[in-house]
Amino acid sequence: MRPILSVSLTLAVGLALVACNRPAGEPPPDLIATMVAATLTAAPTLPSSPTSPPSATPIITPSLTPTDTATPGPSPSATLPELAPGDPRIGLNLSAPDFKDDFSIRYKWGEPSSDGATNVWEDGRYRTTDHLTDYYITWSTTLLDVGNIYIEVTAEIGDCSGRDGYGVAARVSGDQLNNGYTLEFSCDGAYRIRKFIEGSVQVLLNWTPSEAILAGPNMENRMGFLADGGVLYAIANGEVLGQVEDVGFASGTFGLFASAVNTPGLTTYFDDFYLWYLQP
Repeated sequence: MRPILSVSLTLAVGLALVACNRPAGEPPPDLIATMVAATLTAAPTLPSSPTSPPSATPIITPSLTPTDTATPGPSPSATLPELAPGDPRIGLNLSAPDFKDDFSIRYKWGEPSSDGATNVWEDGRYRTTDHLTDYYITWSTTLLDVGNIYIEVTAEIGDCSGRDGYGVAARVSGDQLNNGYTLEFSCDGAYRIRKFIEGSVQVLLNWTPSEAILAGPNMENRMGFLADGGVLYAIANGEVLGQVEDVGFASGTFGLFASAVNTPGLTTYFDDFYLWYLQP
């Protein structure tokens, strides 16, 4: 029987904190029993361990400011028309993110690997592969911990069908890094927003089709996720798709993942992660 949750924590040569998070992917929302394994090491990557070490809590609390690992400066977002009144991005300079990661340097993001999934830097992009068709996901994180933000990342999915998907997690938090919000796009052109709480999951906005999402295999989409207090906005290729409200998590880090439902070995490549701070 596969464990419901397997966590691997790694401090990578001063940059990336790795977390492998495999919560159950569908309701019911009642708490699911978990099995946890965690380690802290100086190695850049470490496969998930089947046994628990003496302590599952990191003994080092790394700190990081955006300029430590970012290359700030002009880096154009997707070309956008003039923003409509009420657009949550009004006031942001979308041509100049506060933080940029083009994945040209390795080890800014964790690289967990297991029988279920592999997340790894590869040739200037971040590759996520979900080996098994189930309702589990694996994400890994970076050390950047923030609250009210707008983020964008480019995602290119490979062979896929139906609700095979991929996504970005925001406000990832908790001792095991298994709390957070996820925005997911599917192969057939839909999106949803979910909330993960220590092994349980709540659907905040269920699968909703959108013509703004380019559907089909071997397609590339620019994902946008904006968190402003208790309001979360989904954005695709510059177009606001929808929003939900939830006050569960105020800040945290980020994760990237693939989610195979129909296609074993579903692979998504991520590139050009940008972040803007929202003005108070």
